[in-house]
Amino acid sequence: MLDATTLPITYENTRLRPLSELDADTYAAGTKDEAVRRFGHLPEPDYTPESVQRMIREEVAAGLSSGTLAVLALADAETDRFVGSLVLFDVSSEAAEVGFWIHPDARGEGHARRGLELASRFAHNSGLRTLTARTLPENKASQRCLTTAGFREVERSVGTTPAGQDQELFHYRRDLKPTAQWPLVTERLHLRPHNVDDAEWLHELYSRPDVARYLLDEPWTAEVTREKLAERLAKTDIDGDTGALALVIEHDGVPIGDVALWLTDHEQRQGEIGWVLDPDHSGRGFASEAVRAVIALGFDHYKLHRITAQMDARNSASATLARRVGLRLEAHHVQDWFSKGEWTDTLIFARLASEHMPQ
Repeated sequence: MLDATTLPITYENTRLRPLSELDADTYAAGTKDEAVRRFGHLPEPDYTPESVQRMIREEVAAGLSSGTLAVLALADAETDRFVGSLVLFDVSSEAAEVGFWIHPDARGEGHARRGLELASRFAHNSGLRTLTARTLPENKASQRCLTTAGFREVERSVGTTPAGQDQELFHYRRDLKPTAQWPLVTERLHLRPHNVDDAEWLHELYSRPDVARYLLDEPWTAEVTREKLAERLAKTDIDGDTGALALVIEHDGVPIGDVALWLTDHEQRQGEIGWVLDPDHSGRGFASEAVRAVIALGFDHYKLHRITAQMDARNSASATLARRVGLRLEAHHVQDWFSKGEWTDTLIFARLASEHMPQ
């Protein structure tokens, strides 16, 4: 069943929240749009502000209370302006179907794609394992949004729409992945998200001139360490609000470095990886072991298409590690980055999901 207590949730500039009676005027006006009437499969032939308010008080409230139906609002995250509606229905213990429509004044702003991602998170947070959707063959915009949001086409057949019409429909499905389990354990290491107690060792590591030499930052001060740690505490899921995952590398319970993975293109599922290891623990293969594990996590769990790594071309140790873990050198940019008073070269390594063997 759906758990409305997990709402509202926000992704980038879109919020998924319960409908409010204050949305009634905009909701009713949006249903007059030709595309909404054609593709929205609305169960009622006509909506007025009064009928929408009644719907919110009665059917919508009852559905949210029972967990069997969620007629929700998509809203602008900054202004809370209603931009569309998203519905989860035909709810079972493991699955639900999603439908959506966007107000004509809000089209082209990415709310449909983000709304489908929010619907997937809401369903996942409610304990569901699968989200399905159906769309008409001529609704190319909906098909693009579904594909971009991680749904795959599974069937084409005649079916009954929520409006009660029998039509040919394209059926889509998205399997909701389980949350990654921490720590991520390798043969010798534990990889875990950061916590508030990591400030001391982070400062000791990143304040070293030999560690900072090929990084973009100067050696960290205590104040910079606090700021950086605050950023890393939020980086717990590349499909979360930050689009990033920052992990501590531990050996025998002692932090010896960190590795990060972050999205560079959400829609095309592309990411970048970076790492730092305490020089006192180098030469034993710890960094390679950690980086391999996070690359596997990116491909196997997060279903990334491509992972890159960029580094100062003088950092021969990192370049050697990149090759060792199966990253391919794709570019050597000459004097493309001005860092710490001088022009530096950049090496770009990459690997595709098609080149990765699942772990």
